[in-house]
Amino acid sequence: MRRAWAWAERTGAVTGEAPEAHRFAYFGTGARIGFPGGCRYGEPWIHLGDGTLVGSQVTLTAGLLPGLDLGPDPVLRLGRECVVGRGTHIVAHESVTVGDHVFIAPNVYITDQNHGYTDPSTPIGAQPPHNHPVSIGDGCWIAAGAVVLPGTRLGRNVAVAAGAVVRGTFPDHCLIGGVPARVLRTYPPEPDRPPSPLAPTPPTYEENTVPTNDHDHVINVMIVGDSISHGSSGDWTWRYRLWTHLRAHDVDLDLVGPKDTLDNIRTAEVGDDDDTYADPDFDRDHDAQWGRPYVHEKEEIEAKTREHDPEYLLVLLGINDLFWYGVEPERFEANLREFVARARAGRPGVAIALGTVLNCQKAVDEPAFAARVDATNDRIRAVAADLDSAAEPLVVAETAAEFSAPEHTWDGTHPNPNGEIRIAAAFADTLADRFGIGSRYPRPYPDVSPVSPQAKANID
Repeated sequence: MRRAWAWAERTGAVTGEAPEAHRFAYFGTGARIGFPGGCRYGEPWIHLGDGTLVGSQVTLTAGLLPGLDLGPDPVLRLGRECVVGRGTHIVAHESVTVGDHVFIAPNVYITDQNHGYTDPSTPIGAQPPHNHPVSIGDGCWIAAGAVVLPGTRLGRNVAVAAGAVVRGTFPDHCLIGGVPARVLRTYPPEPDRPPSPLAPTPPTYEENTVPTNDHDHVINVMIVGDSISHGSSGDWTWRYRLWTHLRAHDVDLDLVGPKDTLDNIRTAEVGDDDDTYADPDFDRDHDAQWGRPYVHEKEEIEAKTREHDPEYLLVLLGINDLFWYGVEPERFEANLREFVARARAGRPGVAIALGTVLNCQKAVDEPAFAARVDATNDRIRAVAADLDSAAEPLVVAETAAEFSAPEHTWDGTHPNPNGEIRIAAAFADTLADRFGIGSRYPRPYPDVSPVSPQAKANID
């Protein structure tokens, strides 16, 4: 039986000489798929690089089901001299790109598609799926049992810990792990050390390039937002929390924008600003205003980026689009794309971090509104995945991930000091992970006393 099984493994493996290899878009020299194989279909849209070894019981699929026409280009691309461990599933619908010299351990799951889940009246399995391309850079190592979700972009030589659930963009030369995955450690390349003869060649396609930046100069940052970023009488604001965190990590930054005030919430008048910050000793310039939606800001952002010349835009908008203007997710996405295009037109090359919409108390109380918030955040992630590039980075700061309206707001919508910290942390983590600016916000978070009620008391 052992001799028969060894013969079956040798004979059943797919190599370049096997008839099955001719079904692939490209089956590289020296490539091999082990026996017994897993589920395979859509081979005309699967590219297997030279010298790549695929273990037994590995699923490789392109498209939702066999027999579809997926267009002229490969949908699943494995680079040169990769290794894919036994029992791994790589399921591609739009684009999964794996670079050269990538090692994937057993029982890893990688996909660029997820079920829709935001319609409470329809079973999840019957809701339309959402595709977001996945890109894994050269030289990465993905350990056993990891899950790589739609929209993930890994730089070069990223190590993914066993059991991690990965979503988002991660820079070169780092170790990530956890659920959800975050950067645990970074390994900057040694500038004077010659490259290893086994080092992967630099990527030739833009989507695997993660920008590196020389920050030996003052960095201009503009915060764009609504009342959550503007703040009101007596607040520190999350702008303050982020500024103090970055300054503590020796980041030389200049916050820029047309305003430097809070909203005077103590009067009935709309738009009468004041400067009663809990601590005014920070760079207070910003572009935030109570009631502001994307539907209006998209008309103004080009002039503002041209005038203030930010290198980085940190954007936290959207709740007013949903609450006051009734914008549905599809229209929201169109407005967001227009906002990004106009911001780039005013300042070519600007790096943009888009915050996700926070779950306010209305979302806690009303499941239908919560579903709209979730659907909107999916649109934000989809736009970032689609429009991100090395030349014009567009990333998501998961501001909603650790934010709870009952715990982190003072009125159901606007952040209290503990909410400010969590918003600032999401942007700090994004700046550190993607751009190497500062460091991730330290955890566990402190428990900060609330703002005095007198600071918000009406004086009219």
